[in-house]
Amino acid sequence: MSTRITKSKTDRVIDGVCGGLAEYYKVDSVIVRLIFVLLLFINGIGFFIYIILAIIMPKPEKLDQTTNETIRENVQEMGERVKEAGEGLGMALSKNAEDKHSHRAGWFGIILIYLGSFFSLINSI
Repeated sequence: MSTRITKSKTDRVIDGVCGGLAEYYKVDSVIVRLIFVLLLFINGIGFFIYIILAIIMPKPEKLDQTTNETIRENVQEMGERVKEAGEGLGMALSKNAEDKHSHRAGWFGIILIYLGSFFSLINSI
């Protein structure tokens, strides 16, 4: 075993945490991922463990950094990825909102007609 657990450069789905753990302990990364999924369903602890490991685990090429530098760099990188994902999601939602605005108004009208008919029928009985 190497002296320090690092994120995997090659076996990564999100950030290389599970792949790095699998390489360190010499097990299949699918097993590590399944363990994290199971832990996710147990009070969500798997999510928090993964986030903590993603913050503190260095990349293999950055083993010479101090722990503080590693944490600072990982947090900054995660923040940039979250920002990019949020911007992409915002753009997708705004495009869909423009496209679906007229459809929503139509559905709202249909729902009001059905509700009016329903209450009218109830009052006549």
